[in-house]
Order: sequence, then C-alpha cells, then structure tokens
Amino acid sequence: MVHRSLMVWIAFWTLLLISVSVNNVSTATLSPMPPFSAMFVFGDSLVDNGNNNYLASFAKANYVPYGIDTSWGPTGRFSNGKMLVDLLGELFGHPYLPSFAAAQIQGRNITWGVNYASAAAGILDETGRNLGARITFNQQVQNFQTTVTQLKTTMDDMNLSQYLAKSLAIVNHGSNDYINNYLLSGLYSSSFLYDPKTYADILIQQYKTQIQRLHDLGLRKFLLAGVGPLGCIPNQISKGLFPSGMCVDDVNAMVGIFNDRLRSLVDELNTQYNGSSIFVYGNTYAALTQIIQDPIAYGFVVTGRACCGVGSFQGRISCLPYSIPCRNRDQYVFWDVFHPSEAVNKILAQRAFNGSSSDCYPVNVSQMALLF
Repeated sequence: MVHRSLMVWIAFWTLLLISVSVNNVSTATLSPMPPFSAMFVFGDSLVDNGNNNYLASFAKANYVPYGIDTSWGPTGRFSNGKMLVDLLGELFGHPYLPSFAAAQIQGRNITWGVNYASAAAGILDETGRNLGARITFNQQVQNFQTTVTQLKTTMDDMNLSQYLAKSLAIVNHGSNDYINNYLLSGLYSSSFLYDPKTYADILIQQYKTQIQRLHDLGLRKFLLAGVGPLGCIPNQISKGLFPSGMCVDDVNAMVGIFNDRLRSLVDELNTQYNGSSIFVYGNTYAALTQIIQDPIAYGFVVTGRACCGVGSFQGRISCLPYSIPCRNRDQYVFWDVFHPSEAVNKILAQRAFNGSSSDCYPVNVSQMALLF
C-alpha cells in the first residue's frame, strides 16, 4: 500500500539502488518438531516479503531505510524489521519463507512453504492497478497450484495430502480493496456503484471463492486475518480534517462491516467442513485498536504519525529512498504511512499465536496446530 504521489520518486530512486535479495535472509532458530508441515502466505504489503521486487510496480520496499532494524537490510518487506508472518513463524520454529518469485527464479527450497503475497494486491483483480503490476489474490492461488505441482515431484499423493493438511495457510487481504480501490473515487468506480455493505458482500464472496480453491488444493488449516483500523493509519489521518490526528470513523466503519462478514464466513466454513478443516479469524482490528487507544500500556508513545514519512502527521508521503526515519522506532505504532512497526508486529504475532478468543476466533494458532 503505497501512496500514488510516490510514483515518480520511487521510479527514479529505484534505478539507483541495488536490491537486497530476500534469499540472503538467514533462517530463524528451529524447534525440534515444528507443529506445522509448512506455511503458505497469501496477502498484500503487510506480509509481502519481496515478490514485488520482481514486478514493474511502484509498490516496492527494496530500498533503505526499509529493513533498518535487521541484519539483512531492505528485502522488499514493508517494515523497519520483521513482518507479522516472520515473527509468527519464529514462534513455532519455522524458517523465513522464500517469496514465490525468488523460489521460481532462483530455485529456492520450498519445503517449509512459500510466501505469495504482493504489495497493492487485493481481493478484487482491479484493486491496486493505480500502482502498476501486482499479484492478485486470484493469481496468488494459481501460484500456489504451481507449488503443489512442484511438490508432487517429491512426494507421493498420500504424503502430499498429509503435508498440506498439516500446513498453515495465512491470508491477509482486504486492506487494498479499500485504500487502493474503494477510497480512491477518482480512480475507481466502486464507491459510486456500491454502498459499503454491498461492497463488503462482494469482497467476501470473492474471498470465499479463493479460500475454497485453496481448500480444494489440499490446505486444511487457515488463519484469515481481518483488516486493521484503516481510519487510524497516518495515510488516512493526513487526509482528514482532524488537527489532533484522530482516526477517521467513516473508514473504520467500512472496515468493520468487512470484518463482521469475514468472521461470519469463518463460522460458515467451519460448519460446512464439519471438523475436517479449521478456519480461524484473526482479529487484528481489535488488537491494533487497543494499542492505539492505550499506547503507553504497550510501550508506545506515538500513534498517529509515521516513523518514516513526510507531510502532515508524517502521513502524506510514505517512506522515500534514503529518508531518515525516527530514532525511537520501538515507540512508534506505525513505521510508514500504511504499515505497523516491527514492535507492533511482535505483539500481533504473539496474540495470534496464543491469544484469547478475542484475538483469534474460535482458536488461536497454537491450539490450531494441535488439531487433526
């Protein structure tokens, strides 16, 4: 999710930068027996670990100061450090995943899983087209099918079936369908054609179709992340008329409708598959809202401004190449105008891993691992 006003700047600066391959990232320390066979990640820039490095897109993060708090530097992750999926994988002993693009181009090991996520991508194919090329949810599922075909060359049908059934699928889609679609009325017609409730219904129907495709390909354990409070990100605050940096309630209300539909979809799918599969709703909206409303309790000081950004509330323009970010990054909720800091990602990962039913419904990730 990158603001359109960055297009010229990023196009110029990226030509001057040498991209750091995500494949140079060292693996996390592994536990003796990880509870999941593999992890497969589908989503947008909140979980993209470098797929967009290979695309003609303005939605890229393969330049400094992204990755400033890691030993490997910029890899395409939209963070000062690790993403939620990196940190969640660490908690149950998985190595960092290769991006699908790197696995295809450089032949990286896919045994532990693959990350298919793409910045600017959404549930709808048209979402994010204002930022150039991106890998839509539909295409991400097709890419997973390619991975399954590749795995068939190393496993027989029974072993592959068991392997996929014990894998964790993480889906983080929906944010761009608002930020880079519905809320850009000058570029997209969706807000003129549909009211927020109808739009959410359309998104969920498309979302369900893709989840069922993944299920048909053999996945059985799903963590479906809700959309966070987009009305509270610096990008949206900077567009509002709130000098104090208050959240934009109308945007959060739209997101709330989508999240309600997604939680209902989780109930529907769990009923439909009657114990043979498990679908979990990750309530990132509630977790991030709690952090924003009571930052001191979580160790944060700044909530409405980006650590790396320009303009009002440091939210008009995102993190440009060679920008100088804030020094006290662990005290900022938001790293850039769209994405949370690594410090926030650590909290979200921990709550997904062993949080209460208000964090993950109906079970958390560690409980999910014990099923089947």
